[in-house]
Amino acid sequence: MRKEAVWRLVILLSSQQSPLELKISCSKALWKLAQGSVLICKTLTETKGMRCLAELVAKEQDELRFNCIMIIKEITTIAESDIRFRRSAFTSSSPAAKALICELLRIIKERDDAKLRVPAIKSIGSLARSFSARKRRVIISLLIAQLGNTDQEVAMEAAIALRKFVSTDNYLRSEHSESIVKFDCVQLLMKLASEDTRAQPHVLALICYLAQHYTNSNVLINAGALTALQTTDPEVITEHPELETLVLHAVSRLQFNLTEDQVQTDSSTGIKQIITEQGKEVVDTVRRGLKLLSKGDSKTPQMVTRCIKRILGQNLHYVWTA
Repeated sequence: MRKEAVWRLVILLSSQQSPLELKISCSKALWKLAQGSVLICKTLTETKGMRCLAELVAKEQDELRFNCIMIIKEITTIAESDIRFRRSAFTSSSPAAKALICELLRIIKERDDAKLRVPAIKSIGSLARSFSARKRRVIISLLIAQLGNTDQEVAMEAAIALRKFVSTDNYLRSEHSESIVKFDCVQLLMKLASEDTRAQPHVLALICYLAQHYTNSNVLINAGALTALQTTDPEVITEHPELETLVLHAVSRLQFNLTEDQVQTDSSTGIKQIITEQGKEVVDTVRRGLKLLSKGDSKTPQMVTRCIKRILGQNLHYVWTA
């Protein structure tokens, strides 16, 4: 019964004789029916539903376009979790699937509307395991461009989608990782993680996968990935326990590939920080001593001298042993 209803709704939706209000009502009904239903989504892909949706997204405006994109999002969500459905509906030889994906990419690239971009990005992320290595450059470059979007939800969804391209269940994870890093994505990820706490766990997961699958770890280290992982807020790990193992493995891998120069740079930075902190302590001690001396305390010079020697002695010992 539902399958027949879907057929009728698709016919009405695609008919040029159907008035706009009727099309909007049909699209709403299909959106509701498609939510979480493999059967309905499969019916949509077996009919001319996908081609119809692609055409409406390309030509229509406002509510009708939005409803059609949301139907597509429901279809791709099912495809992400159902490998048989994904392989049958989104084959590289399917003209309808190609048309639909092209419209999603066009929205991501051209439409400055978060309401449309977010579901379009989610749909592309859901199909991450469907794209060939040949198509990856265009798709990944569009997603990376959105990492710097002023709308934080758009930027976060772009990071989530990119993570799906490099996760362990993606057969082309190494190729995708290479493309992402070569597009200078890491700096954008660092910026996004520092500016948006909601995006941070997704960004960290993406960096971890890049560390696992990309062979040139130095690029990630120089971009600050190792530091970002090492300074991960424990609360983030607590709220997202799946990150614990990912971060540990990624840090271990990056540290293993540290060059001698990078190790020395890290050590020098640490030494400078300690000397700076201890230097402040010396200054504070001298100031306190001078105040006491002005009050006539004869023991103050000896006290100040001992404190300075002790502090400087600790510094010299640290520098020598480091």
